[in-house]
Amino acid sequence: MTSSKIRDAWAQRRRAERRERRRREYQSGLRPMAVAAWNISKEYNVGSLIRTAHAAAVEEVILVGEREWNVEAARTAELYTKIIYLPGKDEFLEHLEERGWDLVAIELDARSVSLFDAVYPPRPCFLLGAELGGIPNELLEASRLIVEIPQWGLVPCLNVAVAGSIVLYDHLSKLHRRGSLDRPSLPGRPA
Repeated sequence: MTSSKIRDAWAQRRRAERRERRRREYQSGLRPMAVAAWNISKEYNVGSLIRTAHAAAVEEVILVGEREWNVEAARTAELYTKIIYLPGKDEFLEHLEERGWDLVAIELDARSVSLFDAVYPPRPCFLLGAELGGIPNELLEASRLIVEIPQWGLVPCLNVAVAGSIVLYDHLSKLHRRGSLDRPSLPGRPA
């Protein structure tokens, strides 16, 4: 083996070791929350949602139904974030029960409460619906909470990745105000 091949193999092994160390450090600070996407048709939205879920340190992202997504939009978050694929409602509801998640639907609905007033359960799984059609009524009925993001514009809803980002960070903000937002420090970052 030539010295350049040895050097390349050594560098590749070091990168893999560093990535695994960073993954373990990240996973030690995961928060008890999940985000789920129901039949999202726009691949870029799913990739963006995975990236935000990673930034918020959610335990898992659940993709139900339509499963194609844009890896480029995730920008390597998919390497560190647990992503689960489920084919439909029944499997999704079963997974929620197995993992102890409380379903929180993000939807414009007569039963919804304002994001500003939402009190999230201890183990929320935030469900975002398809761009067309939203969340099926059966899943809305199974939800512990239905949350609506207040809007004053003429367009009735937000982009699904934006809506997911807003709700995840609203939850984190409320945890912070209660003094419940802790995370082990990562190398090079203050605690």
